[in-house]
Amino acid sequence: MAKVVNIVASMRITDSIDVNAVADELLIDYEQEQFPGMVYRVKNPKVCLLLFRSGKAVATGAKTVEAVDIAFDILRNDLIKHDFELWPKEDCEVNLHNIVMTADLSNVVKGKIDLSNLMLYLPFDKTEYEPEQFPGLIYRLDDPSVVFLIFSSGRCVITGANTFDEANNAEEILKDELNYFLSSERKG
Repeated sequence: MAKVVNIVASMRITDSIDVNAVADELLIDYEQEQFPGMVYRVKNPKVCLLLFRSGKAVATGAKTVEAVDIAFDILRNDLIKHDFELWPKEDCEVNLHNIVMTADLSNVVKGKIDLSNLMLYLPFDKTEYEPEQFPGLIYRLDDPSVVFLIFSSGRCVITGANTFDEANNAEEILKDELNYFLSSERKG
């Protein structure tokens, strides 16, 4: 079973906001010349929020949707406490953009994966493997639209899913592909 290691989500909280005024009011270092988003760190749960003048906030580092919701609530409450005008909470929708999961496929592969052979087995136009550049094989799926980073140890990173169902479905597709690859490799 894959483990969530990062969720990237966004929420629009207002039409626009003066990020410099927010940074001043909340005593946050903010250099808009370096990056347009103000970094707002939530300690518990440990989530990093980026607040943009468009009124959009982006969460990263969360491991659950609940942590995303709590972090956005903490930001909203802090801004309201400092008299910033925000949309009503019910008008602010959380959108998931990227769920990053890790999976251990060693129980499927039962040993090391020969990534050079796997690259030849998988669709050529969806696969990249350059061990001098990166030790993992990169495999892109169209449906669901995810990217796998597969390592010879059987460890795998799944990135790009917008829902947990997509991520879990992608993991099952990869397991099926690996089982088929391994059975054809044993025959061949």
